[in-house]
Formats: sequence, structure tokens, C-alpha cells
Amino acid sequence: MKVLITGSQGQLGSALIKSKPSNTKIYSMDRNNFDFLDITSCLKTINLINPDWIINCAAFTNVDMAESNKETVMKVNYEAPKAFALEIKKLGGKFLQISTDYVFNGQKKIKTPYSTTEKRIPLGIYGLSKVYAEEAIEEIFKNSPQGIILRTSWLMGPVGRNFLLTILNLHSTNKEIKVVQDQIGSPTSSFSLAEICWRLIKLKNFNLIFNKNKNKILHWRDNGETNWYEIALMISNYSKEIGLIKSNTKIIPIKTYEYPSLVKRPLYSVLNCDLTKNLLSYEGKDWKVCLREILKDIKLDGNDSYSYKSRV
Repeated sequence: MKVLITGSQGQLGSALIKSKPSNTKIYSMDRNNFDFLDITSCLKTINLINPDWIINCAAFTNVDMAESNKETVMKVNYEAPKAFALEIKKLGGKFLQISTDYVFNGQKKIKTPYSTTEKRIPLGIYGLSKVYAEEAIEEIFKNSPQGIILRTSWLMGPVGRNFLLTILNLHSTNKEIKVVQDQIGSPTSSFSLAEICWRLIKLKNFNLIFNKNKNKILHWRDNGETNWYEIALMISNYSKEIGLIKSNTKIIPIKTYEYPSLVKRPLYSVLNCDLTKNLLSYEGKDWKVCLREILKDIKLDGNDSYSYKSRV
């Protein structure tokens, strides 16, 4: 099986490559050999490889920067995935699009996890670009079981740019770290999300995905609900416990309105994963367990307490 992975040096891309099935040939694509701003060149590469699957992990994910870079964001997050989906459909392969909780505004009156069928109301350009991509992929694969959208939230791993690595780095430079406490969601380990991607791809009866899921959307995040402040505390406490950090940096809770930002964040963005769990007969793990696994991986892979700096 040939699998083309975009964003191969990022959080999910790295985890996918690290955990790839034995019968799989990976084609690793990053911005150096697969530039989303040059869609024509990317399509030539797809045709040359003729993959069985494309897993689209790449995206413009800086929510604040997105507001002043709309044209680039739309090309990377919407136009390029749309073009890739059309191409792989013609070639007879399959497409897995990674999407986000930011397609929702997080302003539900009754705080229940978002189902895959709830109305998409993004708050900013980043979320809007991912909505456009979802709608395009739904339309492209409307009558064909070749495309899946997998939404996730608060992704973290031992490589790339993410909240966990930011907190670790701030421990080496700051005496205190202010972290938002009133945004509720669920973190997702890049390891657990990679596991779900491979389970979906290896599903023997692939059409089961679409039996009760006509919109071709699935959700995955680690179990439990939390907030950024609690995650930061967990990172700090466990990192000290295993000797990853030595500083006594203080974690201070703040409200969203106290955090400078160009765009609003969803105040509640927990995703309902029941459909995915039932489909794969897999319950997943608690977010605290997954967070510990990431921190242990960073510790084991480094020669000194601050080896994670080189990963960011």
C-alpha cells in the first residue's frame, strides 16, 4: 500500500511515519518537495506516485496570523486539499482530510460534545478555510466512498509547534506563565490520532464508515474534558517528576479576555467521538495518560533536560 503524507515533518505526519504498518510504503511530503502554493506541481507529484491513500496533515494553523494572510490560508487549507481530492478520486485512490474543532464557534448554550452533523460556524479565517475544505471534500466524494474527514482538537506531540512544547520552553525562560482557564476542550496526542488514521485505513469493510455517516465526517480526541490551565499544570508537574524540567515557574490562570488575540477562540469545543469508537471498536485513552506518554517520549529521546527546544 502506497500512502502519501503531506505535512510529514509536523506533529501528526511524524507520528504517522513512526507508527506506519509494515506493509506500507510512505511518501513523505513537506513544504520543500510539496509546496501547497504550487498546486500544479503537487498534482504532478500525486500522478507520478499514484498513491492508494493521501493523508492530508498539512495546514496553515496559526489562528492569529491567519487573519492577515487570508489568501495564503485559503490556498493552503482549502484550494490545495480540494485539488488533491479531485485528483486522487480520478486516480481511484482514497483521501483522508484532517480537520479541526475550529469549524465550530464553541458558543453552545448546553455544553454537550459536538456531533459530526452539527452546524459549522467558524469564528475566524482559519476555521472558515477548514469549513470550505470540508464542504468541498463532501461534494467531491458525494457519491463515492473514497474520502473521509477526520476532525480533531488541541493536537500535541513531541515534535512540531504545539501548546505542550511551548509550555516546556517557557519554563526555561519565565518565572511565571499565564494560561487561559475558561476554554474547555480535549487535547489529542499525535500518537493516538496517528493510531486512528491507520485503523481507519486498515478497516477491512471500508464502507462501514459511511453506513451511518453520510457526511463522511468522523471525530477523534483523547478522553476527558479539561482546559489549557489544567493541561499546563499537568505538563509542569509531570515534567518535574521525570526530570524533564527543573524550574519552579508558576502557572497562573487567566480569563480569555485577558489573553491578547486577533481572533476569538471557541470557549467549548469538545468533540463527540462515539461514532469513531463504535466503528473501530476502540475506546482510546484518557488525555492525562496520553500527555504522560508524550513527555516520556521527549525525555527518552533527549540527552539533556531541554532537548525539546530543538524540536520546535
